[in-house]
Formats: sequence, structure tokens, C-alpha cells
Amino acid sequence: MQYCAVLLPENPTLAQLQRIVPDYQAMLVSTMTALAERYERRPDYPFIDTKLDLISGDDFPADDPIRGLETIYGWIQGRGLEALAGHLLWLHRHPSIAAALPPRLARMMVELLVQLRRMRAHNTGHLHFFMTPTGDPFTLGANGRQRTFVPELNAPYGYSDLFCAKGMYAAASVLNDLEATAEARAYCLAVDEAVHQGNFASDQQPLDPKNPVQPVPGRHLHGPYMLQLGSAALMAALEADADCVEFGLRQIRYEMAHHINLDGRIAKLHDNDFWEAIDASGQPYLDSDFHIICDPGHALEYIGLALKFTQTVGQMRLASTAQKKEIAAIEATMPAILQHNFTCGFQTGPGGICKSFDLLSRRPINTDMPWWNLPETLRAALLCHSVATDDKTRQACLNIFAACHNAFTNHYVRPDLHLMALQTRSALGRPVPVIPATADADPGYHTGLSLIDVLTTLATLSNAPNV
Repeated sequence: MQYCAVLLPENPTLAQLQRIVPDYQAMLVSTMTALAERYERRPDYPFIDTKLDLISGDDFPADDPIRGLETIYGWIQGRGLEALAGHLLWLHRHPSIAAALPPRLARMMVELLVQLRRMRAHNTGHLHFFMTPTGDPFTLGANGRQRTFVPELNAPYGYSDLFCAKGMYAAASVLNDLEATAEARAYCLAVDEAVHQGNFASDQQPLDPKNPVQPVPGRHLHGPYMLQLGSAALMAALEADADCVEFGLRQIRYEMAHHINLDGRIAKLHDNDFWEAIDASGQPYLDSDFHIICDPGHALEYIGLALKFTQTVGQMRLASTAQKKEIAAIEATMPAILQHNFTCGFQTGPGGICKSFDLLSRRPINTDMPWWNLPETLRAALLCHSVATDDKTRQACLNIFAACHNAFTNHYVRPDLHLMALQTRSALGRPVPVIPATADADPGYHTGLSLIDVLTTLATLSNAPNV
């Protein structure tokens, strides 16, 4: 499929967005074909392999303790399983796009699902940020080398559990593996209970000094609540499970009550501000530098995941009358939250969304611009357009979409490297070797799954065949 790097006008019409459909289709097919090719070249390595430098295009050294083949990121394998499932469903809806690709992706799903189930059993029911191919978790020692450890029997769940649970659930459901689906569903629910009972702790390891990720006593992040919306949407789409409606709504209620400044309840902040963390009293967390940090990308990702959940529930007709009323009220808030947080984060000059923004000084703190927040905002903007009730708001959503699409196309997508995206650019607009979360490249999760939702929503809004 030919990629043309089509750009959008600053104030596009909905019809003009149709021009980007072939490019997005090409990106989806090219990236997943690359994943299949990289998987197939190592029959003895049953893991997703995105261990390539997105600046140079070269594979990372096999023995690199952070980037090499002996380092398995739980985040990447879980996200990758979910991406494989999502792309496989999309390709099944469009068999003429890449007829030879689905069997290759299905094989990857089967074999990776087996590995993650094995590794989880090896680790007393958990998966971890860093693991060896045999499943042993490790951290990095002071000398930069791997230091394995034995997990505690009753250790809290972490983000690797969350990503892997929903990835395993998506893959097992698509493969119609009933035993694995039941196991993964129970895993998702166990993670959710841990989140709401305070038995969840980030397992992310620090790989970027400007992005401190170590747990801080008294700081409570919104991330797990946001990400559980993905699990709820999967349950709605794959099972038509009415129980998932309450599952998802309680994540949204928590976010809206604790992390978004609705109706001016925090006087010193702006309406629709979104903060990353709260303190023990439930107030926005003030860090040691007297900042209240917003990650604009996370705020925008939340909007997209929330609306994906509510719209899936609507399409599957799962909500009760009371739940429909609550969902309508939730959807009504989203376009304003989108516009506000996009304005906080988008850097017009270099074209990207900054990593963090201080809600007190109203300025960026970490000016690096990762790739992932742009496709997440594309999804959020188009879904907000679908729930907006007036032309001015709908046009504002399309304008945000165009700004993110053009920035992504102009500055991140690499036509010479499988149409994958640079991971990080600086405030000057230059590619920088900063690791956003993992050294491994995106396995079709942030980019691919967001673009699939864009194509599906665009088809619905345009009354076109589902592209």
C-alpha cells in the first residue's frame, strides 16, 4: 500500500479527513508486517521484537542490558498482544487490504499468549517490567547490569500486570481460547480490585532522568484507573458483558472526582485542568519543587479511552436507563476537557505535545515531546467530535485533529522505517535518544490501536463503509 504523507488544512472539514484514510491503512499494515517479519526471523524467540533504534534504524545490540534480546518488557508484550488482537479484528473486517497478514499475526498471538501464561505462573501470578526470556524478573544494578530477584508471594499488582491482563484477555478472546479467556478475565478483575483497594504499585523502572517514575509515599497516580477503561471497553466489545458498564463507569467517576477541575472546585487551578496525582487528602499533589504536574498526553489519552468505552457500551446496547443518563453527562464534559488540555500541552513551533506541564506556573516542565500522545489525541479529538452538540465545538475538535495529524506526519512518521514513529523529539524539534517508558518501540499499541479507532469513527461519522 502506498503512503503519501497527506496533510490536512488548519480548519478541515469532516470530508477532508477522508484523505488520510489510505495513509493510516498503510501505516497499520506496514507496522504489523514489520512485527511479523521480525518475529519470524528468530523461531527460537517467541516474543514481540521491536528492539530497533528509531533514529538510526539499526537493531539494538543483542547484549545491551536495557535494549537487547535478553530484556523482555512486560509492558511491550502485553501491549503487543492487545495490538495484535486489535489489528487482526480490523484486518478480518477488510480482507482485501492484506490477505496474507492475518495468519501470521494469529500465530504470533498464540505463541506469545503461551509464553505470558507460562511466565505469569513462574512468578506467582504476576508479570514484571523487566524479565529475562525465561521469565525471571530483574532490576538494573548500580553497574547497569541485570539483577534478578524472587517476587514476594503477595506483592502488589503493577502496570505490567494491567497491560498483560488486558492483552491476554484480548488475544484469548479473539482466538476463542475459552480457558485462557477465563484466566485472563479473572486476571483483569484481580488487577482492578487491587487498584481500588490500594494494592497496586507502579513497576516502571527509571530510564529517563527527566521522567521520574519511582513510587513516592503519599502520591497517588490516576494511571491505573485510566488504563482500566481499556479493559472495560474490551469486555464490552468482545463479550457484550453488561457488568463491564459499571466496571468502566467507576474508573471514570474516580478520575472526574479526583483528577479534573470541574466546576471550579480547586480555586487556584483553571477549569478542566487535569493533574497526574493526588495526595493523601485527595487534593492535587504538590511536588517538592512546588509544581502540580499535568501530563497533557495522559489527560488526552484518558478522554479517548473514556469515550471509546462509552461509545462501545452504546453500540452494544449494554447500559441501563440510569447508566445511559450518566454516560450522557460524562460525554458532555469531554470536548471542553480536550480543548483545554490540548492548549496546555501542544507546542505549536516544533509540533508536538510536551511531556509535563505545571498547573501553577502554567508552563511546560519536561519539554520533550514523545510520539504516543499525538495518535492518542487523534482518537480523542474525533470521538469528541462525535459527541459534540454544536458546530463550533465540532470544528474545534477537527482543528485539534489536524494539528496533531500534521505534526505526526511531518515530524514523527518514518516512511523509510516501516512507517513507525520516532519515540521522542526535543523542544527544538530534534529527534533525541530519550526513552519514554521502554527502549522497545511501540508494537502497534499507542499508534495502531488509536488509528484503528480513528478509521472506525471516521467511517461512522461519514456514513462510509467501515475503513
